[in-house]
Amino acid sequence: MDTILHIDSAKIWRGGQQQVLYLAQKLKDYESIIACPPQSPLAERAKATGLKVSSVQMHGEWDLLAVYKLKKIIRNNSIKIVHLHSPHAQALGLLAAKSAGKCKVVLSRRVDFHIRKNILSRVKYSNVDRIIAISERVKEVLVADGLPLEKIDVVYSGVDIERFQNIKGDYFISELGPHRNEIRIGNIAALAWHKDHRTLIEAARIVVDEFPRVIFLIVGDGPLRREIEILIKKLNLEEKVRLCGFRQDIPEILSVLDLFVLSSSWEGLGTSLLDAFASKVPVVATNVGGIPEIVKDKVNGILVPPGNPGALARAIISLLKNRGLARQMAEEGFRLVKEKLSVERMVKETRKIYDRLLA
Repeated sequence: MDTILHIDSAKIWRGGQQQVLYLAQKLKDYESIIACPPQSPLAERAKATGLKVSSVQMHGEWDLLAVYKLKKIIRNNSIKIVHLHSPHAQALGLLAAKSAGKCKVVLSRRVDFHIRKNILSRVKYSNVDRIIAISERVKEVLVADGLPLEKIDVVYSGVDIERFQNIKGDYFISELGPHRNEIRIGNIAALAWHKDHRTLIEAARIVVDEFPRVIFLIVGDGPLRREIEILIKKLNLEEKVRLCGFRQDIPEILSVLDLFVLSSSWEGLGTSLLDAFASKVPVVATNVGGIPEIVKDKVNGILVPPGNPGALARAIISLLKNRGLARQMAEEGFRLVKEKLSVERMVKETRKIYDRLLA
């Protein structure tokens, strides 16, 4: 059985790391090894599921010691394909793979911003064998930046639907204390600039003025936490917007939400939306990046322009006033992920790329 080396340099847990874990777990026709930093969430979760993990510290894109260690893993395990999953992993893994010998290199692209001005990125992307874009929008950006169309495959991220079924989150409701009986609106995203929590919180001020019995739950952590805390206080929303921090019980949290909102200013696809669909939670999202490829406006969710608190608030209020329509949209979202965006489909399409490279 041929072996795939998955390399991910992230020391945090986001949608990309979940996709690596899904792929390595479900890929039955190949053996998988995950190279990632020790004590990273990916390392801990992969080990817990019985996957083979090689711990490698990766400090930036010019860490030659990391390159040496990755090269050693490639040679010692007769790796056939190196799959690069994160930005720093792309440079380090490519150097290791090219110096190790004959293995093929696959690169996953999960964001939709341009690379044309970044010389290092252009070198990386030009020297891999295949590029996997997680949406048509990501592919369009890469082609616009001069990368050959025939080198790029689109494989949408997948969701493990079973992981979100028959889940009880009653304990999380209890954590809300006096707010346990309020309408729960959730957002699950890193506290980073491109997730645009400012627009979400400004929209929350509008929503709360019309629906006082609402609480916004923001799940995630990141560099903008302090800035977001200041904005919440400025808008007198301390009792209505709760920062829940990083949580590992996402299925349980989704199970108790009345509405899910994603306010990103750019997004390769938005895997948290797939999780919401799998949990049958109604969705409001911004019309950016790959999001409109999965959220069909007024069919399985509502799309609004980015950076527009008024439009976001109006969409939220419209679904709070029409709970029947919200439930109908949630059912449509569930149907979409079940039929077209399952983790099994993602693995199958990725495996086909591997098969072609080794044919």
